[in-house]
Amino acid sequence: MILTVTPNPMLDKTLYVPAFAPGATHRAQRVVTIGSGKGINVARALLQLGERTLATGFLGGYTGGQVRQLLDEEKLPHDFVETSGLTRIGFTVFEAERNNYTAVFEPGPKLRADEIDRLVQKVDQLLPRCKALVLCGSMPSAGFDDLYFRLIQAAKERNVPVFLDSYQEPLRQGLEARPDFLKPNRDEALQTFGIDSREPDGMKALLRQLAQTGAQWIFLTDGERKVGISAPDKCYLATPPPINPVNTLGSGDAMVAAFLFGWLRKMATEDLIRFTIAAGAVNAEAFMPGFADLKRIQYMAKRVLVEPFHL
Repeated sequence: MILTVTPNPMLDKTLYVPAFAPGATHRAQRVVTIGSGKGINVARALLQLGERTLATGFLGGYTGGQVRQLLDEEKLPHDFVETSGLTRIGFTVFEAERNNYTAVFEPGPKLRADEIDRLVQKVDQLLPRCKALVLCGSMPSAGFDDLYFRLIQAAKERNVPVFLDSYQEPLRQGLEARPDFLKPNRDEALQTFGIDSREPDGMKALLRQLAQTGAQWIFLTDGERKVGISAPDKCYLATPPPINPVNTLGSGDAMVAAFLFGWLRKMATEDLIRFTIAAGAVNAEAFMPGFADLKRIQYMAKRVLVEPFHL
């Protein structure tokens, strides 16, 4: 199975309105509530692709209970550590008229050291059953930025490959343990390393810096723009297929799921790149973050342009 870790999940409420204006009162035409967070979205996409998965991390309070119930309704396997703090709530307002969204997320709960230790122990116990470990997202509170470092070390001791998708200090510390796969987006890379991938030679500088960590694969994304990729053989630029986006939230998470799905099946390098990029586009066509449809991804993969990229 593939184990996903989400330290800072949330109860995600999306409100659909015809039009949105700041300072006005709006009535939602539709409300969708799901359990969310980057690792949960990865697990959701893996499940839709037919891959065995288990989601873990931290959940607490009545909001954490709601997330558990919603995941049960999705039949998404999970085993979270209970915390004393409340799981956060995220609000997304989707505006139909302009086809865009505004998201506001609560701060995460304060964690205790014993709760962190319980998660490390849980992951260590699950690793012998894992084909890969996915570590996703932010830390809910300060003081535990070494969590990913500890989990990567545990996975390395058991020869389990690790995909790290985070930013700022958790990413910086996690890189010291040498994860196998990375997928920062432009904003995350800018916050973490102070390098803008849109600047001249910015993408090259970022890929060079990240490649020094020893990661086998690196995906540097920037929305609908070209994706910079460092693969085991060489570097590539991939152009996503044209789409009519509905909701881009979770597209990066769908990419992580698709990459691992294809990598475990030993897809050829360029086929794996196309499949991964296509999954992000397919997610953006749907309302649900972490959406994956295998046939649609395979179709869209044919429309992904892949070209060599020289650092």
